Amino acid sequence: MSSARPWPSLPEEDRWVHELMDERLEATWQTPEQCQARAQELRIEAAETDIKGIRDAALILAERYEEAAAARFASA
Repeated sequence: MSSARPWPSLPEEDRWVHELMDERLEATWQTPEQCQARAQELRIEAAETDIKGIRDAALILAERYEEAAAARFASA
């Protein structure tokens, strides 16, 4: 999942969270359409918040869901 913006910086001992999230998205059981829908939900959440950290995290996660959808469409 290389074209999405990088995850925010975390201490080395906590980076497993990013790796696990990327692994879960790569192996998701969700259909491409479900991944796209979740990405859209996250973009709406990001647009509705005034909290920069939450907005940035939602947008980064939305990008990863979109990549997961694209990968699933490509392999179908």
